[in-house]
Amino acid sequence: MSEVLSVIIISCLIILALATLSKPLRVLFRFILSAAIGGACLWLCNRFGLQVGVNPATLFAVGLLGAPGFVGLLVLSFFL
Repeated sequence: MSEVLSVIIISCLIILALATLSKPLRVLFRFILSAAIGGACLWLCNRFGLQVGVNPATLFAVGLLGAPGFVGLLVLSFFL
């Protein structure tokens, strides 16, 4: 009987931990996905002649801001 109770308590604690961490993990994965897609788009722009550097700072900007960050980097590349 105590083994069943232990399994139930541990399962509830795991579910509670996953529910608590779901929002921060979702934000982190969205940032990583946005940075990866933005990096690929920046790389494609470089292949087609637009000179935008692909470095950690630009990946961070695109990951944080998303599509507006990507467009902002393209606009900055014309002026700098």
